[in-house]
Amino acid sequence: MAGLVNVFVNDPNARGLGLQQVQPPTAPSRFTIPGWNGAGGLFNPGTQQFQAGMLHVVLNQTYVMWSDFFNGDFAWQPRVNQLPVAPRAGQDLNAYYDRVGLKFFFANDQVTGATLYTCESADVVAHECGHAILDARHPDYWDSLLGETAAFHEAFGDVSAILITLADPRVRAAILAENNGDLAKSNAVTRLAEQLARGLANNGFAQAVVSPDALRDAVNTFRYRDPDQLPARTPASKLSSESHNFSRVFSGAFYNLLVVMYTQLRQADPALGADAALEQARYDAGHLIAQGLLLAPRGDALFKSIVTAMFAADAQMFAGKYFGALRKAFVGRRIIKASEADALKKSAGGGTLKTSARGITAMSAAPVSVETIERKLGAPLPSEFIQALRERRQDLRLMDDIERRDASRVLHYESTRTSELKGKSYGIAAGATIDLSDAVAVQLAEDGTVIAAQMHRADRAYEKRIQDHVVKLVERKRVYDTAEGEQVDSEKLIAEKKPYFIAFDADGSKRVRRAFIACAI
Repeated sequence: MAGLVNVFVNDPNARGLGLQQVQPPTAPSRFTIPGWNGAGGLFNPGTQQFQAGMLHVVLNQTYVMWSDFFNGDFAWQPRVNQLPVAPRAGQDLNAYYDRVGLKFFFANDQVTGATLYTCESADVVAHECGHAILDARHPDYWDSLLGETAAFHEAFGDVSAILITLADPRVRAAILAENNGDLAKSNAVTRLAEQLARGLANNGFAQAVVSPDALRDAVNTFRYRDPDQLPARTPASKLSSESHNFSRVFSGAFYNLLVVMYTQLRQADPALGADAALEQARYDAGHLIAQGLLLAPRGDALFKSIVTAMFAADAQMFAGKYFGALRKAFVGRRIIKASEADALKKSAGGGTLKTSARGITAMSAAPVSVETIERKLGAPLPSEFIQALRERRQDLRLMDDIERRDASRVLHYESTRTSELKGKSYGIAAGATIDLSDAVAVQLAEDGTVIAAQMHRADRAYEKRIQDHVVKLVERKRVYDTAEGEQVDSEKLIAEKKPYFIAFDADGSKRVRRAFIACAI
């Protein structure tokens, strides 16, 4: 047993899953974890040694998983090789990522008297690590004031938890046995952060959790609605525009996708066992969302932009094998329309298309032909794309150049304009400047041939959603009013439950910036 460590491969309160002994990852760690010395040891939950081993295992497994899905390592936003981790950052029923590091809190359960440590849940650890990974891959999402982007960040964290726990064969066996093999029903993987949910319910926050056994559940029936038509807060049983709550539309659709893929794989190959099919579905679904995020335009995580890019990833990586599964999952959640999905099938992962808050507004079946594309950062988008996307000429400039697993490249262009928040409804955010960015992603084959292009258009509906989100943040007192000359401290804002703050650019422009992201509401 030398070198092994005790861990919870799911959550301390997950049904049918207890403490397990695992061999810790031996590759160089991408995290700085107090108390971890590499020696291992079978320590008991509640001890600092157990928590160090638990964090080392789950965090590094999560990093390796997403490195595979994205096909490449990535640098943390603090610009360090190892991300700092605080296993016992303070007393709270929550966990946080603040670009300084990962912070896990603890608190006493007022009913049982037990101390709950959020760092002892693989769900919570993988969720917070997911925030850091998405921030590393898409730092453009961090300060976005589109509520849907914040919701996608939460959905990605939950997807991260689902995929990392499903990587363990003991977890797969448990959920295959839980409902006689019916993965469409709520199970130990879809019920997220069970112990934290129980602690919140016992400590007077029952409305913040789906049930005393689930902070959120990926098995749900929520369908997409315009966020600005939803209330700012509701009990967890109903849909609201609050990011953790609204995230369940996407995470629920993603889990639907995984289940349909699993069923498809088993039907296509009767000899394929349930465990092997579930692991294959997990692996392929992880690649679809990661590669979709590379293909999607930068700036904001509009659900439909990411989904259309996932259709393209399926066409290119799997020859359209999972088109039916994608269509069923995301049309069923009303994230895209059936007619839009069918048009995506015709494009076979190529062509040009445009999305906005109102939907997919333009598409052609054939890719644009361009003789040469300048790949120097700051280079303009060729006029051929502007014409194909039916846009007026804009100052769209190259911001990023990413190489994919298939040796294709994705060039990301942006054109940003500003708008001022005017009116009493914005409270302390009145007078703040917001960015409205049109973004284009152009995919090039290894030989430089254009494969596809996708544009996100910052239309009036998009601007209205940003304005609505800021109003709701101010009304819920989620924005910190920074004093002149004050140095913002994320730990102070975490204590005050204010994830955003007022900041001023070098030119004096007033801004609303993000300070941290939390696991729970």
